[in-house]
Amino acid sequence: MELAGKHLLVLEDEYLIGLELERIAEECGAKSVHVVSTIDQLLDWIKSGQTCDLAILEVEARGVSSLKTASMLRSRNIPLLFTSAYDADLSGITEFAGTPVVGKPYGKSQIVQAVASLGSLTSSNRGSRMDDSSGELV
Repeated sequence: MELAGKHLLVLEDEYLIGLELERIAEECGAKSVHVVSTIDQLLDWIKSGQTCDLAILEVEARGVSSLKTASMLRSRNIPLLFTSAYDADLSGITEFAGTPVVGKPYGKSQIVQAVASLGSLTSSNRGSRMDDSSGELV
């Protein structure tokens, strides 16, 4: 998957990181990026019936897991990419086979690589995490 021409939804509770993800996506040619900072805002977006080509979700935003909302997005066939600063957050991700998880802190190359991997991951990558130093799935 590439970001060029795509509409993205981002859940990120840290304002500056949300801006950085928006910048990365726009540099990669994304058509639009909608950033929300809370699960409630994400639920409002889902209930509004809007759609996107990719959702980048922080595993835990302001102390609340995004996994239930991720399931809602997945049921609408929206590809997912997770971000997380804590290994402990990853315990519930095994139900999202083939969904990459990018560890914080991350840069443009890790996001681009994770997005590119969405079309090529197999079930053997279940619950994979991007290594921060190499950008490889581990």
